[in-house]
Amino acid sequence: MINKVANNKFNTEKLNLYPTEQIKEKLEYYKSLFGKTHDLAPAEFELLKKDIATFFNLKPGGHTYLAPPHLVRISNNNKILEAQGKELSYLTDISQLLAPPIQFCGFGRCNIPNQQVLYCAVNEAGAYWETKPKNGDVITISHFHLKPDAKVMSYVVNREKTENPAIKHQLQEVYYLLEDFFVEAYSSQVAKDRPRDYLFSGVLSSETLFYPVVAPNNFEAIIYPSVQKKKFGENFAIRNDLILERYDLVGVETRFILDEYENIDPASDEVTTDQLIGSFGTDKFDFENGKILYKVDEAEKLFKLFREMQTGSGQQIRYETPGIPKNLAFNLAPKDIPIKINKKIGRNDRINVVYQNGSRKDNVKYKTISDDIQSGKCRIVKY
Repeated sequence: MINKVANNKFNTEKLNLYPTEQIKEKLEYYKSLFGKTHDLAPAEFELLKKDIATFFNLKPGGHTYLAPPHLVRISNNNKILEAQGKELSYLTDISQLLAPPIQFCGFGRCNIPNQQVLYCAVNEAGAYWETKPKNGDVITISHFHLKPDAKVMSYVVNREKTENPAIKHQLQEVYYLLEDFFVEAYSSQVAKDRPRDYLFSGVLSSETLFYPVVAPNNFEAIIYPSVQKKKFGENFAIRNDLILERYDLVGVETRFILDEYENIDPASDEVTTDQLIGSFGTDKFDFENGKILYKVDEAEKLFKLFREMQTGSGQQIRYETPGIPKNLAFNLAPKDIPIKINKKIGRNDRINVVYQNGSRKDNVKYKTISDDIQSGKCRIVKY
């Protein structure tokens, strides 16, 4: 079978498509592997991974600089703190709201291992559908607002393939074949215990978000339909190193999950679970030191109280009564905020950087990496 969509080495050459039937044959072969790649032997898996990256030298879809104005992300405190060897509590570090440390980044819908991509929904319901919190979970909901005049170059995956497209030449014919494949690749169901079944969308996204050549119009995010919400919503996957540059973190809220609802309509904006009637949050942050700021004494007391109401002998039972508020949120933001100090980086200061291809170097001296920073090959990140 052919190894590329177009027999071109560089994108500056005249487009030289392979015959349509040969492209279709390769795409059908790839489709036959959906849901099966997790079971491939390591050597077969790596060969297929390289083959996918080579084959799609032409991609369908749209692009936009207009990013969602509001993003919502849910972090599961139980999983995050357990992985860090800490007792269950509220989250205190901004890094806990973002993508996992790079060594813990495995295959995802829009990334391959060792690439930090932050997955967000465009509303609260979408975030619940994607994460499906369960009884006993403590979650943190983060809200991000697009900064004034900020733009994000985003690749847009179509929700559905085009029905009965008008085709006048081969390029259009091939485009719609590729569109059909991408729609299926980005909307296929993947079980949590089979992450390598994300191979196709993971590799395609990696090639899109972490293009190795530095350029001002490189893609920075992917907008794709929510599989969990049956495509009644969109998700936003953005490079983790860009989120706090393009978006303001405006608030976090700690919630305590009770029972899961049954038969929720994915077309609605209802969340998937019931939660304790009380929660607490803050809208104050120390970005210089990466901290989420609370009135600590009150946060400690409320966490213990709400956790007891969630799991203790006197746990809350919700009665759906008209007129009773669904949730009473306590604002525990402190009044005294540390002053942000913009310190000039010295040659021997140690920094963290992320390269264009997604690789990362932490705690390196500025002088050893300054040429790469100046040339745009990598960027300084805090978290």
